[in-house]
Amino acid sequence: MLSFTVDDVKTIGQIKELLLGCSDEESINDVFNRFDINDFPLKSVLLRHSMQVEEVFDAPTDQLPTDEAEYREELRLFFDGKWKELI
Repeated sequence: MLSFTVDDVKTIGQIKELLLGCSDEESINDVFNRFDINDFPLKSVLLRHSMQVEEVFDAPTDQLPTDEAEYREELRLFFDGKWKELI
């Protein structure tokens, strides 16, 4: 079972808040570097969490993207900004 501490939840909240203030890839990288986050899947999850996205639909079923490709797609969606209309 996966467990989180109160400090983990606070850290995720800080990351989310900082990501929401980012307007370019460099500032997003700065946030991840500040918290020593280098793992593409974790970066993708944190971006989704910032956008309040729980599930991703329309993912290709015949070929899964690389972790980095998935992260790049999350960045594209983040900067697109249409998700802000839904929150």
